[in-house]
Amino acid sequence: MAKQKFSSQLNDWRCKNKNQLLLVIATLFWMGLYTYPSLFTPYLDEIGATLTQSGLILGGYGFTQMILRLPLGIWSDYLQKKKTFVIAGMTFALMSALGLILTHDIWLIFIFRAMGGVAAAFWVQISALYMNYNVNDSTMAVGHLSLVNSAAIIAATFIGGQIIARFGYPKGFGLGAVFAAIGLILCLLLPEDQAITREEIEAGLPVLEGLKLSLGDKGLIWGSLFAAVTQFLSYSGAQGFLPQYASNLGVSASRISIMVAINKVASLLAIVLVSQVLLRYFRLKQILTASMLINTLLLFSIPLAKNYLTLLIIMFFLGIVSTTQMTYFMDAATSHIPSERRATGLGFFQAVYGIGMVAGPAVTGAIAELYSLSQAFVVAAFVGLVAVALMIWKLPDRAAIRK
Repeated sequence: MAKQKFSSQLNDWRCKNKNQLLLVIATLFWMGLYTYPSLFTPYLDEIGATLTQSGLILGGYGFTQMILRLPLGIWSDYLQKKKTFVIAGMTFALMSALGLILTHDIWLIFIFRAMGGVAAAFWVQISALYMNYNVNDSTMAVGHLSLVNSAAIIAATFIGGQIIARFGYPKGFGLGAVFAAIGLILCLLLPEDQAITREEIEAGLPVLEGLKLSLGDKGLIWGSLFAAVTQFLSYSGAQGFLPQYASNLGVSASRISIMVAINKVASLLAIVLVSQVLLRYFRLKQILTASMLINTLLLFSIPLAKNYLTLLIIMFFLGIVSTTQMTYFMDAATSHIPSERRATGLGFFQAVYGIGMVAGPAVTGAIAELYSLSQAFVVAAFVGLVAVALMIWKLPDRAAIRK
């Protein structure tokens, strides 16, 4: 009797606190993946990887996301069992961090970093589950998820960077494993997905029909493509080779981690700045186009930066413009999609922007190997200029997107 009462109370608590619990899990999820990336390119250089190899390793994180996010979104929409997918994502995050502790082999590092990308692919299900918890206010849910994502990465970047600077890279990888392990335990406390019958699944929107509707959605297509460009620029610069550029100038590991943390603090400020100020005076298309242009100009300015303070300023503004673009491309692309096919829409969005996460570091690393990092940043900036022109021509205003 007492056991049944405890079980009932636990189930009540899980249902009542599911929102907060999932946000804590989401925080630990990103902390498990981001204790070390701010110093990953200097680490790869230290163990003897070429710039091309570094680019491939960084791109592997995006490649696995690119190929898995849409299938996982479709699969989870079909099964309607998103808790299982959340547990799987946290498990891969733990395995990735543990694997990086155990090897210095370049290609094994590629595999374990790609495994981190597998984990990140399950962000689709975490996002979709939280948006389903808050089905009446999906825009608010997107804001919560963006806030948690940014805050977790800031904390992990700063703490992990300081740990690595003082105790070495294995301790930074180990800290990521600790965060992932705690998150995995908490995943087990999430309430079970609402049971549905096979008849209910078959009576609902067919999976392939849902995919077809998603692929015909103008907001989803353009939001996803321009988000891919944003990720291309980000993984070429702030999240890719800018830390290596700073290291080449003699900036210490501790100061690089602070620099990357500042980039993430700017991400939090961007969410408030756009939602509370800029959207009152400008249309969303104007904000997104201007932020893409500023992103491009900042990349052009990196080769001119010769000291830590200048790099700090560049990283700060890169954080503002990049987060502005990713948050509102995601909102334009997915917030209007019905909940029964939202994971499919999110999977498509995140799969497409994963292309930028792969191409950015791969192209930048190859160009840097042939020429220099400075010239690689300039090439990335020209990609941004092309995107600005396309946005002026093709990106519809928010009202048009939602038609």
